[in-house]
Amino acid sequence: MKEISIIAPNIKNGGGRELLEYLLSYIEQEYPHLTVYVYLDSSLANIKTTKNRRVFLLSSTLEKVLLFGRKTNNALYFGNLPPLVKSENSIVYFHNLYLLMSLKKLTKTSAKYFLHQFYIRCFIRNVDIVACQNEGVKDKFIEKYSFKNVELLPFFRLCDKNLLKVNAKKYDFCYVSLAHRHKNHHRLIEACEILSSENISFSLALTIEDGHEDLIKKIEHVNQRGKVNIVNLGKLPKEEMCTLYTQSKCLVFPSTEETFGLGLVEAVNMDVDVVASDLDYVYQAIEPSLVFDPNSSLDISLKMKKYLYGTVQKSKSKIDNKIGRLIKILTKESNV
Repeated sequence: MKEISIIAPNIKNGGGRELLEYLLSYIEQEYPHLTVYVYLDSSLANIKTTKNRRVFLLSSTLEKVLLFGRKTNNALYFGNLPPLVKSENSIVYFHNLYLLMSLKKLTKTSAKYFLHQFYIRCFIRNVDIVACQNEGVKDKFIEKYSFKNVELLPFFRLCDKNLLKVNAKKYDFCYVSLAHRHKNHHRLIEACEILSSENISFSLALTIEDGHEDLIKKIEHVNQRGKVNIVNLGKLPKEEMCTLYTQSKCLVFPSTEETFGLGLVEAVNMDVDVVASDLDYVYQAIEPSLVFDPNSSLDISLKMKKYLYGTVQKSKSKIDNKIGRLIKILTKESNV
């Protein structure tokens, strides 16, 4: 039996967790002859040991440091950071925009990202390949860390298109995203307020998690006008997210930064139109129906209005799933 390791103690939630769970599920189904050793944060206790998967849950910082200090060949370091020692046939999967930011920008967020950047500079050559999800991230990583062996290996779990047969449209727009600052919810809500003041009626479904009372208050204020109906569904599991796509006519995506933009590809796969930020990450993933300036609430409102009352092109995907290629690199086989 071939053996690979997935080192992911830094993954706890969000898009990283979604990708990790998909990767493990895919290997379980498509490569049953592989033995996979998986190292996780103890918060991911829902990921279980199976016939060909061995799961190790780490609860302390010391355990994680010792893991990164151990030589582990045929390993995927899933979570941006390389090991402390050289490992053969190893890959870092990079998907954190904060680790590409300048020091000036980082002072406004968190000092830990500066430390992580310093760590990457010191130890990135302990792996053979850095994998990332789009061309923009690849170019920025090469420039920032002077490490040229960076390969585009995007992978993603799409929704079941059979859901389209059983769900009717309920919302004009949706935005499937947690409320991180760069996701730009506040400008989207401001755009809705502008449209409400013009007596334009429509519905918008959001998936804002707990702890963002400021956004919830803004939503309530807009809804009180009576023209726009913004529904916050909270953080949704994957299946319910897929259902939401089938219930929506258009994904509005005002994010200012993405390492990939999974929601864009998911939406297009479910025949949902996309009105999105006029930024490189969008064009690298899809051909959108319309684009706007994500820093202008007015422009966002204008393009939403154009979508509601105009004729637009269908959105199209431009990304191929490279999950098979990723696994073949780890197993050092052209045919697994």
